[in-house]
Amino acid sequence: YTSDIQFLATGTKVRSEYMATLEHHLGTSLREKNGTIKVKPTLQLATNALSNIFVAGDVNSLPGGAKYAVKAGEQAQLVAANLITMINCDTKSAKPVLQNWDGSVMNMIAVPIGKSLGVLQASGIAFGKSCVGDIVVSRVKAKDYFVSKRAKEFPPNANA
Repeated sequence: YTSDIQFLATGTKVRSEYMATLEHHLGTSLREKNGTIKVKPTLQLATNALSNIFVAGDVNSLPGGAKYAVKAGEQAQLVAANLITMINCDTKSAKPVLQNWDGSVMNMIAVPIGKSLGVLQASGIAFGKSCVGDIVVSRVKAKDYFVSKRAKEFPPNANA
């Protein structure tokens, strides 16, 4: 599938100034005061006029604590599933039933320091230089840095 436009970005500051022209055209605000873009739980832009526009990652206004790259990946999978549902739905006879973003189970980040040490932050509580952080991180992430979880996304010779 193709799209008309995609914005790929990194960094810590939300950059959504490009929405100003669209807001002017629609006569409504599409952004929160902090610059995040208003979305429905389906990750669609929060206006019925543009239900074919989805917003995934840190730039969307959905609550859910800390913003992590893994969450953006999960949101991208949800957007892809919803787009496929929309494409496959005969809109003349039925309205597509889209999935909602549930925010996932927990906000967690684990930073291994070698094979036996690490720092763990779960739901805003940091466990560093403690047996809890070291044990959890070394058993969960330090084994292979989650490469095995992402291996199917990067098959051998994918860039050849």
